[in-house]
Order: sequence, then C-alpha cells, then structure tokens
Amino acid sequence: MKRLFNVLPMALATFLAATAVSAHHSFAMFDRSTEVVKTGTVQRWAFNNPHSWLYVNVKNDDGTEALWSFESASPTQLIGKGITGTTFEPGSTVTVMFCPLRDGRPGGGLGWVRVASGQYFSTADGGCNGSEENITRWKDWMSRGFKSNKEAQATGPK
Repeated sequence: MKRLFNVLPMALATFLAATAVSAHHSFAMFDRSTEVVKTGTVQRWAFNNPHSWLYVNVKNDDGTEALWSFESASPTQLIGKGITGTTFEPGSTVTVMFCPLRDGRPGGGLGWVRVASGQYFSTADGGCNGSEENITRWKDWMSRGFKSNKEAQATGPK
C-alpha cells in the first residue's frame, strides 16, 4: 500500500505533464485542409523558442501592404533542417506556403519558404505540410498560377 502512495503522485504528475505538452502542440488554430501561397518581403525573422515566427509584408489587391505572421518550428528543429537565425533576412523576398489561421487574421502555420535564390526550406513542425512531396506538388501548381490547394484541386490533374 505504501508503494502505491509513492507511485500514484508520480503517475499523476506524468499524466499532467503529458496533457500540458499535448495542449501546447495543438494545431487547432490552423485550417490544415487549406494551403495558401503568398509572396512578400521579410519584415522580421524571430528565431526563438518555443516557436520561431516569420513576419512578411504582403501586398493586397488594392496595393496596400499587410503584415502577415507565420508560426514555424523551434530553433532546434530548424537548425536540423539547415535553417538559422539569418536564413530569412529583413528586406528579402520570400514565397511562403502556409495553412491559414481559422479566425481569418493574416497569418498561419508555415509549411515551407522559398527564398529569392529558388531554394526551398521546410519550416513546418506539424501545423502545415512542409514535406518534399508537398514542395514538388506546389512547384507544379505555382507554375500553373495556383495560389491555394483548393483552387488547384478544383481544376483536377493536368
């Protein structure tokens, strides 16, 4: 019985910690069924824990600019993918693929980023698909002028 009282607090603490981690890594705020591509100018690359953020000025249809914010993976994950604190420099042009915020604000979860040299970086940590397969699919879709996966899928294959 004494052993049970020693084990029970540890089991409860483990359960509570696991619940907190799970809640922290929820991607419910992103519409993961929708992928969108936008091009703009890097305003800031916040390479910090627990998630990095890319802030991009994007031109609206009326010519005005809006600041979009995109959540990315942690620096530890990004370094493993060859991404550093200087990969996305302020003033540089980037194209981003992201899953938009469900509430309609300008931003979302990053899938990948293409820099001016044409190099692609997978910045995803689960909020949006940044896989090589998805990058290949988007290369085709962008060559055909598509700006969202819904638009591309509605037209069917080539």
